[in-house]
Amino acid sequence: MKRLIARTAVCALLTGLSCAALAGAQTFGLDGKPASQGTRADWIAQARMLERRADWPGLLALGQRWSQTEAGNPLAWFVQGRALSALGRYAEAIAAYARNVRLAPDDVQARNNLGNALRDSGRPQDAMRAYRTAAEIDPGYIQAWHNLGLTFYLTQGQAGVTRALDRLRATDPRLAEVWRKLAVEYSVTRDARVADEAVRVLRGLSAAERTRMFDVLFDNP
Repeated sequence: MKRLIARTAVCALLTGLSCAALAGAQTFGLDGKPASQGTRADWIAQARMLERRADWPGLLALGQRWSQTEAGNPLAWFVQGRALSALGRYAEAIAAYARNVRLAPDDVQARNNLGNALRDSGRPQDAMRAYRTAAEIDPGYIQAWHNLGLTFYLTQGQAGVTRALDRLRATDPRLAEVWRKLAVEYSVTRDARVADEAVRVLRGLSAAERTRMFDVLFDNP
């Protein structure tokens, strides 16, 4: 009976999930975005202004000039990826974000946006790998979990999500609960308390346990 109730609750959440929106790109102007040491403040100020105006051609031109001046600065490539994605030039955006993460492998915001560009170019499996990497680097980075969960749903459907939960529950009930809260319940409710509780449990898991969760979800042996 408890299992039936749990399955019914998941199905109800999935019905709402089908109407939920994918999280947008992390913006360049995000307050928490760190600037590399030595980055000129005027590059950042101009980029933020152009982004606020949604002047994507202008932002792209700025990013290209910036990368010519500071080719090793990941922010210069982040700016280009942001503009190219907004312009629908996904292949170029993917290349720009890929350059960003080569320069700054721990940049979870760039990896999230890389996932968005991959998703929007019709490569959902590659997108989920990008979101997965962001979530592995920073388990508390909720936007990556949100995008991963919704992309997983769009790819696998309701049956696929329920099947994944059943496999996780058989492996370790804690893994199933984390995935349900982060990838299903939070994606529908956007309730920060749901995410906070799931992240608390997630941080208590070992790296091996988190890897096992992803392996089950991605059908790895």
